[in-house]
Amino acid sequence: MAVVLEEAVAQLRERIEAGATRIAIQAPPGSGKTTVLNAVAAALAGSRRVVRIALPDADDAALVALVDAAIQLGFTTPDLLERVVPRHEPARVPWAEKLAAVREALAGAGDEVLVLVDGPRFQAASGPESELFTRRAVELTETLLRASAGTTVLAASWIPDGVAEHASFRLPLVRDPDPMQAQADDVVARLGGRPARVLPPVVQQVLRALRAAGVDVERARLPQLRLDWLVERELGRVFREDVELRRTVARLAVLRVPFAPELLERAGFASLGERSREVAALLFQTLDDGALIVPAALARQIRALLSDELAAEAHRFAAVYHRDRHERVRQREDVAAAIREEMEEIYQLTRMGDAAALLARSLQFVEQYDALGKSLSQKALGAPPEQEEKLRRDAVRAYERAIEHDARDAYAHHYIGYNLDLLGAEPERVEREYVKARDLDPGHPWHHGRYVGFLVTRAWMEEAREAWERALGDLADAGGPLQPAVYEELHAQVARLLLARSELDFAADVLEDVPGELRANPWWRALHQLHVCLEEDRDERLVFPPVVALEDRWNGPHLIAGVQDLDKVQQWRPGRVIGRDARVVLLQVAQRLAPSSEATLSPLHVDLRALRDEWHAQPAGLAVGTFVELIEYLDGTKALKTWDRRSSSFEAIPDLPRLFPAPDRYIRRAFA
Repeated sequence: MAVVLEEAVAQLRERIEAGATRIAIQAPPGSGKTTVLNAVAAALAGSRRVVRIALPDADDAALVALVDAAIQLGFTTPDLLERVVPRHEPARVPWAEKLAAVREALAGAGDEVLVLVDGPRFQAASGPESELFTRRAVELTETLLRASAGTTVLAASWIPDGVAEHASFRLPLVRDPDPMQAQADDVVARLGGRPARVLPPVVQQVLRALRAAGVDVERARLPQLRLDWLVERELGRVFREDVELRRTVARLAVLRVPFAPELLERAGFASLGERSREVAALLFQTLDDGALIVPAALARQIRALLSDELAAEAHRFAAVYHRDRHERVRQREDVAAAIREEMEEIYQLTRMGDAAALLARSLQFVEQYDALGKSLSQKALGAPPEQEEKLRRDAVRAYERAIEHDARDAYAHHYIGYNLDLLGAEPERVEREYVKARDLDPGHPWHHGRYVGFLVTRAWMEEAREAWERALGDLADAGGPLQPAVYEELHAQVARLLLARSELDFAADVLEDVPGELRANPWWRALHQLHVCLEEDRDERLVFPPVVALEDRWNGPHLIAGVQDLDKVQQWRPGRVIGRDARVVLLQVAQRLAPSSEATLSPLHVDLRALRDEWHAQPAGLAVGTFVELIEYLDGTKALKTWDRRSSSFEAIPDLPRLFPAPDRYIRRAFA
């Protein structure tokens, strides 16, 4: 059931005044959570000390929230902002000290403080590149929850049970119930008599913009009334047909903070046609102070539509905008505003990957250098070789700057090693950086996995074995049994590389370390199948193509499609060509006399005449290594059928983890 804004504010206010310590507003993106928090802040500003903190959907979320908290908590500790972002070399202050300063300020804020947290984080991401930044956001969230003596209101798409009591109302939000409900009814009126649901505010906003663009949204079915579908399909088509509209909206969608209406002209709004201006205006939300913003959920979907070139141009526009604003507030000696504007400029330059601009200045947080390195590394994926080299070298420079400010930054050490490793360059330094990261943070699985992979790639197998054993010991010491995801990201990747290098015994040990309850996962089954096939191939026992699942091998013949033809088969045998000359083809053939019996292998010589006349096959298609099926029918005829090359490849095994990076990268670089 939807709720009117005034009702939501009243219910929250009642709970706050009754002494609630934590309240959770949980709803999907675009449901109106931010609007509710803004309204509560405005309603209680005269009676409470309101601290309004938002964690944006970006790597610098914790940094932005920490600075916003320091600015707003200055009433308790006047030098708080200076402690969090000192004027001189701010990045040298450890993250833990910055958190401690905010924690102390919150503890002294008193019972009347109201902390509103938009987008708190509760769980670290599993991927290595995002883990540092998410961990910082989780730490910031925990600091806010533990230190506040007053009331904390959390608004997020997911809040764990037990963190806070849930608000009594449910979103989506409705500002004006009658017209909004009528608009929703217009779209879902054909649902066979079922009651129409209230659409989230951001979905209704997009529907209004699409109507203005001439899109017949009344034809949309209920499953299509989702933000992602409407933006990707319908708004994306509108943007493709109107390049200037797309460019203007893109420039404003990359902004994370409200902007004054005057910016519209600078973004190109005035040059749009009348209809395009109407469409663009409907994509903005007007705040109570007259400022504009593209709602976060909508902005995220719009950004996903942008090409790399258009995104870079939009971020460049935003960076210049914040640079100009930073200069103005700096001249006014508004330190707090200047820091925030600089953070937004740094974010936009980071999204562009402008290493030259960022490395020429002193950044405020070590994590900003780390974020720049990450951005450059990601841009290098799929880039042409020359461009990849430059991007990864720039990423290394960014991580080096991070280490200049914090020599114990395990993330930076690891990714210096990883970027050089991907280039196949400076192997001595790669090893040194990997080891440093592992020693600083031995409980991190990727610090072990990539180091083991590097050693295997360099064919240092004894060292790789030692590193693997240490990995298992360090990870066990760090927190008991490994999580299922870690086995996929650690064991699967190491085993995949070992199998590619034909280190079958080592690979078997790695796969054997995976608990039995996880072996039903597709990645483990695929690697196990590859291991079996490679062992059989090594021992010249492989007669089934790798694409055939182990449990399906004897459920053949596989090269006869029709059921009626299968009924005509008397017997069949799988085989493989192991030799041939001008007169004879030599096959290795397997046979199983009963379903429960062991298969036996035997050679079969077939001369070329018998091959053509008796088995109805052509010698040209029987190169050494070809997999075949020898089929004998009830009527006495025979057929020798061959598998195609794709099915015969070890890479054809379904669900096989991707082999990355290329195992031959150091060799290729040496001979480039």
